[in-house]
Amino acid sequence: MPFNEETKRAVKKKSHFSCCLCHAVYVEVHHIVAESESGSDTEDNAAPLCPSCHETYGRNPDKRKFIREARDFWYEICAKRFTGDADRLRQISEMVEQSATKQDIDKIIGLVKDMLEQIKASDEKTQDQKRKEVSQITGMLGMTPMGGVSIGRQCKKCGTTIGLFIGDQGCCPKCGEPW
Repeated sequence: MPFNEETKRAVKKKSHFSCCLCHAVYVEVHHIVAESESGSDTEDNAAPLCPSCHETYGRNPDKRKFIREARDFWYEICAKRFTGDADRLRQISEMVEQSATKQDIDKIIGLVKDMLEQIKASDEKTQDQKRKEVSQITGMLGMTPMGGVSIGRQCKKCGTTIGLFIGDQGCCPKCGEPW
């Protein structure tokens, strides 16, 4: 008895309507163990083969294990082929939410400029303290090769540098030391 339409449709969908051997589109649902040898009409005994592969391998009992393994492997590939990685997408989304914007960078640059103006207007004692503060902030700022500004932090404990564009968790990503 041939496969019923429901079984055929299930096998074709699992294989993305492609042959499990050559991946050609348009498949026939093949009995791995022939009906004449008491092969069942279940999905477990079905393989999606194009007409050419069906003709070449279908009648060869020595190829049954190969066809079954190829089918199972193809099903695994098809199952993963168009799915997204939800964990990775969530991680990227969180990083984007924590990333610095151009406005954030402009604010920081504005603050540094204001601090430099304050240094010029202050007395010598205050200038030394303010220079240290500006040095700490400008130590995190850098110019990129394209003329932009990069902002980062360096861990005092292990020396790891992280850019704020990557996302700042408030501590070193390598050793966990708070900034």
